Amino acid sequence: MKMQAGPCLVLNCAEGDLQVIMGIPGRVDYFQSFNVPGRAMKYMAEAIDRGLKFLDLAPMNIAGIACVTGPGSFTGIRMSLAHALGLSCARCTPLAGISYLRALALGPGALLKGTLWVLVHSRKNQVYAQGFSVPDLSSLCPALDISAVDIESLISRHPEPGYLLGSGVRRNREHFNKENLSVLPLIWDTAMPLNLLKLAFEAEWSEKLPAPAYLRASEAEENLERIAGQRGLDPALARKILDE
Repeated sequence: MKMQAGPCLVLNCAEGDLQVIMGIPGRVDYFQSFNVPGRAMKYMAEAIDRGLKFLDLAPMNIAGIACVTGPGSFTGIRMSLAHALGLSCARCTPLAGISYLRALALGPGALLKGTLWVLVHSRKNQVYAQGFSVPDLSSLCPALDISAVDIESLISRHPEPGYLLGSGVRRNREHFNKENLSVLPLIWDTAMPLNLLKLAFEAEWSEKLPAPAYLRASEAEENLERIAGQRGLDPALARKILDE
């Protein structure tokens, strides 16, 4: 599906920051960022409305809506996709998905030579990870949900100068104290608005909602039997309903 000419809306809530961006190729016209871990629902619609008013636009003037589909926060990803779908349904606005790991890699990637590993916190001792050859940003592996120990082993198989970024590095720093590994400054742990716009305009657009990049089951799914029991439900029935 081809997107019509005009401004694009980009939503990113893969981690604690909610980012709302509007612009055209090569130019950010509006950007707001809020550090609201687990509370994006309260601010997302208001931030979108503020951006439209600031640019003197109506929702019908938005040519496309792109969402960061993950991997990252289950709640944040669901919230941004839900808002995108609601806006799209009103005017059949095309939709697109953006990889969070590629968006982060795009920041410093062109400045480096070797391998760049993007690690985002998944849960304790676990990260979402993907490796890229830089500066061309070709993928070395698909996005993974992997233990900090296993990603350390995977990184060690690539002898080139290695660079690391992301919240998964900060929370597992003890695994990455190697002489041939450089941890990039904290500023690169946040996706840059212009890079999110760039990926949005390069994305495949569709009338359908892009699929979220859930690389693992949520804690609620993994603990379904315990949660069902606490609510007086039959755990086996609860699992059957979820599977259906």
